[in-house]
Parts: sequence; structure tokens; C-alpha cells
Amino acid sequence: MAVEWVTFHLTDRCQLDCQHCLRDPALKPKDLSIEVVRRALLDGKRVYRATHTAFTGGEPTLHPDFAAVIDLAVELGYTWHMVSNGHNMQWLFDRFREKPARRAAMTSVTLSLDGADERTHDEIRGAGSFMAVMKAVTLCTAHGLPFVLQCAVHRKNEHQIEAMGLLASQLGASRLSFSMVQPTGTHLDRDLYLSALEWRAVMDRVARLIETLRLGVSRPEGYFHAQPIYTCEAFAQQQLHIDVEGNLVLCCQHAGVPMEDGASADRGGNLEQTTLPKAHRRLLEIIHDAQDRKLQRADEGALDDEWDLFPCNYCLKDFGKPHWTADGVGGPAAVRDRWRGAWKKSLPIVS
Repeated sequence: MAVEWVTFHLTDRCQLDCQHCLRDPALKPKDLSIEVVRRALLDGKRVYRATHTAFTGGEPTLHPDFAAVIDLAVELGYTWHMVSNGHNMQWLFDRFREKPARRAAMTSVTLSLDGADERTHDEIRGAGSFMAVMKAVTLCTAHGLPFVLQCAVHRKNEHQIEAMGLLASQLGASRLSFSMVQPTGTHLDRDLYLSALEWRAVMDRVARLIETLRLGVSRPEGYFHAQPIYTCEAFAQQQLHIDVEGNLVLCCQHAGVPMEDGASADRGGNLEQTTLPKAHRRLLEIIHDAQDRKLQRADEGALDDEWDLFPCNYCLKDFGKPHWTADGVGGPAAVRDRWRGAWKKSLPIVS
């Protein structure tokens, strides 16, 4: 085990209301305390000798103190990257002009792009979103900042996998990533659902892209593995994930996902009350117990559902969360009053 970096879910503020998003736009926006970030980065350097950190959200640039968060990471000797919807890239480059050290420590940006054309992407993420990503790509290219394109694959865009590969190559992306969408627990899952067999076909198509393109193409965790006893990157603890409330959680797939009453806890501890190493020790116990449960089920022949061979989906089910099944979605429903652009009126103006 080698903890390579610490990831912070800085905020759940966002200009968008994407159909596969896990956040609840009916709730008051949340921002991770900069003090939690500071203590976690200090522990990361002292205990793990970590040298890199990542910021995600929501849209991380909407955190009220995002520039100060970057400065903190830079001052502590970290390099950093972030995941972004691309809408605030001009604001970010303006901050780089103020302090060039911010840009010098940034390794790349991952831009969320869920379609190879405007119609497909905007249907999922909202009008104007595709052009915002294209403008962000232009800015990154002009300033020499490497960018990764990340596509969250589901029913509404799986037909564009090959087109995404061609577009990413033409745009000059350093890598293209096809992540597997997990259920949100809302009625929107019906329109996003792909069967286990269809996901296997997606894997094959991505594999052919990997062989064909000179561009780096990756499949993050979640896809089918024939061997049921499989240790994912999250369980291998290659990175630690801190959610927007300051909890050390198993991974980003578990952050903000509703749980059934009495389900297994997935949090090592809250960093408002404890240190990163102490929370990590508890998280290792949680991981060990989860692996023990899976091994026992495999020994009993209880892993007979093909969906159990999709590691993230199995883990979500094991922890009592929404998960894909042969009939659609299982697990608890998330009662959310979702509407497009619901938060836009309440977001601060970034200038």
C-alpha cells in the first residue's frame, strides 16, 4: 500500500444539475473547511510523504476560498490537479497571473465532457455546457496546461464512445477517461441504465480504442472483473478521499450517496474531530471487514449475480446504497427535489 495523494471534495456548489450527479440541489450548498484541508495536507506530508493533491466537487473553483486552498497546497510543497466542468477556467487563469506559483504546481485539469457533440453533452449537463468545455480546452492549449477529458458513460451517450476518442485526439487531450456511471437513487436512473451485458460491450469498445489510438485511454474502477476477489484502487488505498463534510470515506463513489438504515458505515472519521491517520486506521478496518464479507460470500457460492463482478456496484450494494441490478436499480431511493439550474440563483459571482 502506498498513499500517493489526498483528494478533497471541496464543495458541492455547481452551475449545473447533471442527471447522473449525486448531490442534492434542494439542500444548502456545502464547502469543505480550509482548516480541514490544511490539517489533512500537513498529515499527508508528515505521515505519508505525499506530494500531490486533487480537488473535485461540485465545481471546485466555486469554493469561496479556492485560491487560498491552492496557495496552501503550494506552500506545503504539493503539486495539484482538479476536476472541473470548465465554466470558470478564465477565472482560474486570472488567479495564475496573480501568483505564477499556482500554475507552476498544477499538473493538469480533468474536464468533464459527456458527449462528442453539443446536443448530446448539453442534454445531460445543460445548455451551453459543451461550448464552455471547448472554451476551457482552448484556454488550456493556449497556456500549455495539459488536460484530460472525462466522460461519464451511460445510456444517453454510450453510442459516442468512438466519436469521443476522435474528438479527444483532435483537441489534443493528454488522456481520455470513460468512467462508469453509478446510480443516484432517483427516477433519473431509469434513463441512464445499461445492463451488465451492455457494460461488457462498452468495455470491449473502450479496449479497442486503447489499442487503436495513440492518445491514452483509460477505464477507471467499476467495470467487470471475472475474478470476484478483486482489490480496487480505493481499497488498495492509493489515494485518500475526503468528502465535502470532512469525512474520510472509501472513495468518491460513496460520497453523498444515501444509505439504508442499519447499513455498514463507510466513514473512517470526520477530520473536524480527528486526525487523518486515526481516521485512516478506522477506514482500514472497514475495508478489511468488507473484503472478509465478500470472501465469505464467494466461499458460500453467493456471488452468482453478474453485477457482483462489477466491483463498485458490488461495494455500493454491500454498504446498503443504490446499485444496478438486472431489473434496474436496487437499494434505497434518494428523495431529492431536483431541478435544472436550481442553485444558479444562489451561487456567488466569481470575479
